[in-house]
Amino acid sequence: MMLRLNHHGFTLPMVLAIIVIMGIMLGMVGQSWKTAKQREYEEELIFRGDQVAELLYQKITCSSSVKGILTQAQVMPFLWGVASPNGTVLDDLVAGREDRCSNGTTRKFRLRRSATIDPFTGKQFQLVNPVGNTNLLLGVAGSGSGEPFKKSFKDIYDSPLLDDKKRYSDWQFTWELKQQVIQTVK
Repeated sequence: MMLRLNHHGFTLPMVLAIIVIMGIMLGMVGQSWKTAKQREYEEELIFRGDQVAELLYQKITCSSSVKGILTQAQVMPFLWGVASPNGTVLDDLVAGREDRCSNGTTRKFRLRRSATIDPFTGKQFQLVNPVGNTNLLLGVAGSGSGEPFKKSFKDIYDSPLLDDKKRYSDWQFTWELKQQVIQTVK
């Protein structure tokens, strides 16, 4: 019976149908692979940005004798300058940077090189500066222009500073984000 079906031209349409179905399935797999990759990069961006924000917050609390919630005006004297003989302040932090704390001790601040790189672009994070002063570092921001899947950070932070952003470049990891997180944990 099978030979008779082959003689009547059923094999070619069957093979074409199988190829079309396989193509659709591979397209679906490719799209879900792209989505999984983007979600993984988002998690890595959050992880790296959080490391920079934490280091900046530690530097400010080390340098300032003020306890409790800090304002931007209070921390301005303790922010690192952006420019550096090595490139940017992020390059300095990879090499390690020593600063004097308010209690008189010296502390070394250091970042892993990968913590300064945006996983989406493979380039160094954008630097976030205070309004009106581009010479100081408040934090870092992603440099990707894509639209994030993640819209709420309630599972990570008790802060709305990163919620509902339209692009990765709007995700700003600043010392203020860490201050709010740390203050709500205590």
